[in-house]
Amino acid sequence: MMSKLFTKMLIIFSIVVVIGGTLTFAMTWRNVGFGDEFLISWLTSFALCVLCIAPIGGVISMLLNKSLTTILPNISAIKMNILFGFCMAIIMEAIMAAVTTVNIYGFVDVNHFIYVWIASLLAALPIGIVFSIIMSLIVKPKLTLFWAK
Repeated sequence: MMSKLFTKMLIIFSIVVVIGGTLTFAMTWRNVGFGDEFLISWLTSFALCVLCIAPIGGVISMLLNKSLTTILPNISAIKMNILFGFCMAIIMEAIMAAVTTVNIYGFVDVNHFIYVWIASLLAALPIGIVFSIIMSLIVKPKLTLFWAK
């Protein structure tokens, strides 16, 4: 039987792979299309995003949760979860879009970087918002119950 810690790590890893893989897929597709460069660009962008986001995602989550709780102390749990998920989606996708843009094009021209970064962010934002709603309303409450056991 798997240990509780290993199970938690596997769940978090699975969530990171599904969400990060899907979002970097959309961003990479927006930037290079499905040509010869796609697979290597996507895999390297995904790997870099996991390396960048995994360590800071928990810290951002904790700080955002604390900030929202302080700013909006009387908001309902459901509204708080939706707002938290929406904010996390925007923050994390902005970081993923920056990492993907730098991976594919580098950081030579600021105007080009900003244009491609915004295009990448907007390409994946609808997907990220859907993920955030699912995470906030379905997955997070179930994980909270599971981790409390």
